[in-house]
Amino acid sequence: MNRTLPSVAFSHSALRGPGEVTVRQNLASPSAEEEGTARWVWPGATATARWLCDRDRGRWLEKKHVLELGSGTGLLGLVAARLGAASVTLTDLPSELHLLRANVARNEKRNAAFSAPTFVKPLVWGDEAGMLELIDGIEPVSNADCDRNNDRDDRTKGFDVVLCCDLVYRNGDETQRALARTMRAALGTSPTNDPAGSRVLKARRAVVAYQFRENVLADAPFFEEVDHLFADPHKHDDGDDEDLWLFEYEPK
Repeated sequence: MNRTLPSVAFSHSALRGPGEVTVRQNLASPSAEEEGTARWVWPGATATARWLCDRDRGRWLEKKHVLELGSGTGLLGLVAARLGAASVTLTDLPSELHLLRANVARNEKRNAAFSAPTFVKPLVWGDEAGMLELIDGIEPVSNADCDRNNDRDDRTKGFDVVLCCDLVYRNGDETQRALARTMRAALGTSPTNDPAGSRVLKARRAVVAYQFRENVLADAPFFEEVDHLFADPHKHDDGDDEDLWLFEYEPK
């Protein structure tokens, strides 16, 4: 992570359209009202972006509604928007949205024809009403544009993919648990008596990129809460960084 660069560029052959995804960093000192960690591109963001691009050669994000929690500069979500998603919603604390909106506008201006509709919304982890509002705003993908496994209708609401990158590091216990609950809420619910709805829900997943650092026990509340809400994760290997753990979760 280089906190001295005014901007960071990401390129990959899987990105649709010409050019890189470029985001600005905020090099000024944060005010008392701002969360300082949201103004830089962390190493996990570029590593996870590469993983998404490599994975998406099989159209993993195509026509999916994607939500990113704690988007920061927006790099990861903007990469997802160039991989064929139906929509991408970037979220962060209300105090952190100015830079995020500017980075979205910058990339849409340069490559709008090849990028999914991208929205910036405030969201505090644990805010159930705020999450329901985001879910209600998802536009259904028409059956004509979907394969049989990705059909969605009003019976089942939720995002298809939730991205969480470098969000857990010595947060308070309740903040960590609120993040896990927000991840699960974002994937929505389906009627218990609707087998088709259950099938649709199972296709949804959360991707968590966790940078292994010292004192991992301080981050245990997040993983304990996730264990209650999700099935056992599939751990992916990022060959470039052995300290980056990439987990893929499906709801129970």
